[in-house]
Amino acid sequence: MFASIFPQVGSSPSLIWVVTAMGLNILNLFIGLGMALQNKKKQWLRTHLIMYVSILVCLALYLVMNGVHSENSVWDYAICLYFITLVPISRKWDVMYHGLVTVIGLILLPLLILLKMF
Repeated sequence: MFASIFPQVGSSPSLIWVVTAMGLNILNLFIGLGMALQNKKKQWLRTHLIMYVSILVCLALYLVMNGVHSENSVWDYAICLYFITLVPISRKWDVMYHGLVTVIGLILLPLLILLKMF
């Protein structure tokens, strides 16, 4: 259904990684929310970290695939740099600020799709 609404996303080999990163980011937000409301168990922290690393892998694959098929723009690098730098730095801040930084990153991910469509 998603590919029928946005045919460029389904036909682009690089944008599918952005959609995967968005889904993983939403799932990671719910894991982080559950950790904030309950005790931080080691298993949940490890799962939260694995999900974050998988988001970074998806973004790295997006940059590689996009670099092969077309050119990466400054926005592509800036959004990926946001996830690499600001999200781990915000981990040392309050839990709510870390969640806000992550939600802003989730808002920036569809911007990659919109920039490729137009």
